[in-house]
Amino acid sequence: MAVINAWVGATTPSSARVVAKIGGASARLAVADNPQLSGPAWYGPVSASAEGIVSLTATGLAPNRRYWWAVEDAGVLDTVTTGRFRTHPPLGEPATFDFITGGDAGITPEVPGVGAAVNTSRLSNHPVFDTIRLRDPLFFAHLGDLHYYDLGSNNHGFTGATLANYRRAYDDVLLQPRQHELYRNVSTFLLWDDHDFGPNDSDSTAPGRANAQRVYRERVPHYPLADDEAIFHSFEVGRVLFVGSDSRSDRTPNSYPDGADKTMLGSAQRAWLEQLLTRSEASALCWLMPVQWLSGAVDSWGGFRYEQGQLAQMLGDLGWLSKMWMVVADKHSLGIDTGANNLWGGFPNFLTASLDAGGGDSTGPYDLGITGGRNRYTRFVVDDQGDQIIVQGTGYIGTSPWRSHTFSILANTPPPTDGGGQPVPPQTPATIADRVSWLGCDLVTGQIIADLPDITGTVSRVLGAYTSSSLSMPVPVSGPAALGDIAWQATQPGTTMIVAVVNGVPEWGGIVMTRRGGTDGTVDLGCVTLEGYLDRRYVGDHDWVQRDEVSVIAAGLIADAQVDGIGLAVDAPATGVLRDRSYVATDDATVYSRLRELSGVEGGPEWTIDLDWTDSTRTRVAKILRVRPRIGAASSTPGALFSAGAPSWSSTGASDARYTLVEDYSDGRGANYVLATSSGEGDARPQSQPAADIRPGWARYDRRYSPGSSITDTAVLDEHAAAELALRVGGAATWQIDSRWDAYPRLGVDWRLGDDVAWELHGHRHPNGVTGIGRVIGWELDIRAGRVKPILWEPGGN
Repeated sequence: MAVINAWVGATTPSSARVVAKIGGASARLAVADNPQLSGPAWYGPVSASAEGIVSLTATGLAPNRRYWWAVEDAGVLDTVTTGRFRTHPPLGEPATFDFITGGDAGITPEVPGVGAAVNTSRLSNHPVFDTIRLRDPLFFAHLGDLHYYDLGSNNHGFTGATLANYRRAYDDVLLQPRQHELYRNVSTFLLWDDHDFGPNDSDSTAPGRANAQRVYRERVPHYPLADDEAIFHSFEVGRVLFVGSDSRSDRTPNSYPDGADKTMLGSAQRAWLEQLLTRSEASALCWLMPVQWLSGAVDSWGGFRYEQGQLAQMLGDLGWLSKMWMVVADKHSLGIDTGANNLWGGFPNFLTASLDAGGGDSTGPYDLGITGGRNRYTRFVVDDQGDQIIVQGTGYIGTSPWRSHTFSILANTPPPTDGGGQPVPPQTPATIADRVSWLGCDLVTGQIIADLPDITGTVSRVLGAYTSSSLSMPVPVSGPAALGDIAWQATQPGTTMIVAVVNGVPEWGGIVMTRRGGTDGTVDLGCVTLEGYLDRRYVGDHDWVQRDEVSVIAAGLIADAQVDGIGLAVDAPATGVLRDRSYVATDDATVYSRLRELSGVEGGPEWTIDLDWTDSTRTRVAKILRVRPRIGAASSTPGALFSAGAPSWSSTGASDARYTLVEDYSDGRGANYVLATSSGEGDARPQSQPAADIRPGWARYDRRYSPGSSITDTAVLDEHAAAELALRVGGAATWQIDSRWDAYPRLGVDWRLGDDVAWELHGHRHPNGVTGIGRVIGWELDIRAGRVKPILWEPGGN
């Protein structure tokens, strides 16, 4: 027996579905990774329906792989009606792929159908189907009007909208050689519109509604359908969700007045869509819609504006409007709108027709243009780069590109992971403790080597910089405090870090750089905070154009330090701020210097390396490099930061706070005319435009500085100059507070680096008291004295 027709669809990373019409009673599916079909996997057998239809699903396939298939009919493998497909990339992972969309083939066709079809003038055998097949997309999305038989109209050679007529329609389409060849060799996703669902402008009252729905389920290799009747459904490729809408099954007649009672999708489809978009973890959405979204025509969304507005509202409420695009057909034209004319969501809209249908025109609300005619389709290339998904949609006329639009979607950033790929846990809540404890840890793994005896010295942290500390540790050779050889293992320079645990949380970590010990009963340790490691690693070649400043540029710089690195977890979610940066390895710039340069521009990101426990066992310390628009908790009112009441350092309270207000206009502070320069000499030296803010009554104070070597883009230098002016123009005013570390407000419990805090202080400088709100930009902890010294910057005080 021979296979009469067959096509493939519903592909996933591990499966595909073939629906075939056979002459025998049963069939099997052979699938192989080679065109000769040698060594195939077999699926089935499956018994044929009374009409000779079999549905065969291949499972257990590898992702991103090409496969070939053939159907065995009644024990004979058909080697003529064969095909191929590609499985999808792994679900939920960034991927690059392409797909093609089109619609409308058969009304007054340029290349009519062939063979023993009921009406070849309502079908097409146009070369455009060969063109699409030869482009070899991952899949082809057909957005309706597969044929123009208008079943139920009693025209075009058919009487009635019977099951037999709907089945014959599919047979006639698959009888067309070019269409059949395409649908066998490219996975096809099919929706219907009016002419293949029923008569022209058909709706839920169409006489063949139930038969159309039944035969679609019999004949089309579709994904699981979400409804017992209508054919709306979805699938995902990588991190992109595709939604296919049924715009006919539950549609209110076009003649009804627009309002809450008029619907194109129906209540069931809308409820399904809302639930799907609420729970989806996809990073982007492509909505495949058979009818026009922008048109004002009554048979398009122009006749259903009330429901269209409700859908746009839902998409906005669920956060999808900035992460989606729509593809439509119906009008026999190509068109691209960037979103400028989309008053119902603002997302890009692509009109993708016609394959071979007459009557198109070149008018419509598409800001990049519209062109009517046949031999038209749209190819999309999706490039998921992790932080953003870049989509390029190009309209084609035959093999020639017509117009193109490229846009980017900020992607959902995966949570940070530790060096072993495991998620970094949420920040451990602090618990009040009466002493600082010390650990010696492996620098790379964070594994605790030993609990160390009480260490004396001063440790400190500063946003976006490293600090150094000199510590002293007792090393008794006998008694209960003696550690023996493990003391030396836990403090080995270059391979270990000392960690200070404050109020139950690792708050400070220092790489042991030097160790001095001998006759005395102490060993002196020279440590540098973990940020200092980045000053020992160098930046490679990079060229980033309009890329996210954190998830791409900062994370890319950090990646240069990760090979054979210290096992940093990176918490660098996308911000949506795009910048240009070019770096060359021969500049010998360190990762540390480049991160500081990036954070030094106006509005640049902040960064630091935090510590935390990797899990509840508290046997290993995580090193988390955070890059954010801001580090720490911001608060406009003190009560928003501390839940226990008004947070403040009070010189009259238990914290025994002492303070110093430093107002400094020396050494470039107070500069009101700033010029940022880069490497070079004379006229060849790039420099910014002057950033100036000379206030009445003030003289001009110049400052020229180089934020980084080899910056050739003057726009970047302008950003540096503006940032430096904002930092310098008012001079430097910092509050240096010295308080007990074990009294409220406590480090790690009530405040951390980067947080906004408040104060209420009394002293000779402010005999009537002074209150304020500022930000912790650094701190110093003196273990012997039991004092903590936060360094506070007061906004507006500079």
